[in-house]
Amino acid sequence: MADILPIDASAHGLLVSRLAGWRAGTIGAAAHLGAGAALLLYLWRDIGSIGLGLWRLRKGRVDPGAVLLFKALVAAAPWIVATSLVLAVPIAGLGDLIAVGAVTIVAALVMLVVDRMSMTVKRIEHLESANALVIGILQLLGLIPGVGRVAVALTVARLFGLERPDAYRFVLLANLPILLTDGILHAVQYSLQGLRPADSDVLVFATTFGLVLLAVSLTMAWVRRSGLGLFFLYRLCLGGALIALALV
Repeated sequence: MADILPIDASAHGLLVSRLAGWRAGTIGAAAHLGAGAALLLYLWRDIGSIGLGLWRLRKGRVDPGAVLLFKALVAAAPWIVATSLVLAVPIAGLGDLIAVGAVTIVAALVMLVVDRMSMTVKRIEHLESANALVIGILQLLGLIPGVGRVAVALTVARLFGLERPDAYRFVLLANLPILLTDGILHAVQYSLQGLRPADSDVLVFATTFGLVLLAVSLTMAWVRRSGLGLFFLYRLCLGGALIALALV
């Protein structure tokens, strides 16, 4: 869920593992594939436009759908290369609760300030490919626990002047290849290790699919009407909870 909301997955993972002693296993692939499937359904208009664009591209015609796909892949590529090929991992030394809590709070403040100060004048079609690449590169800050990949992408998209709904929509589009690539690669890895999908994996896929579909719908409605203030407050509380837990 945190992989499609501007609230940082790593901070939540650290909090849950500390409280419950839980660690992700093979269900991680099922969760990412379920989230990817939900985004495919939620973004069906964009996916249809992309499909039409690819069909026309074979005739040498470049239409908005093909351009949208290119921008989304450009934004997704740095994270996919870093985590799938280079095998980048969260920065060592920032795994303790106090550090992650402090980073979470600072990142939340930056997100709020940028959202409130940025212009709201552009739609996705106005986003240049160079801007999409900057979004993709700065997403790598999400390797720092507490920063949040989706939060960074959304913050930078707002900095470039995208309207809030368009900024979030583009982030979801760029997130789709990331989720599908991660889920497929891990599924293949587990298969090579002789692991097969279990009933728990199917349950996680279905549950994630439903929850993500609901979450992105509610988030888009909230972002369209009220901005990112709610997510700032949530991350502020999360950061405080991490710090408090470390001091207990």
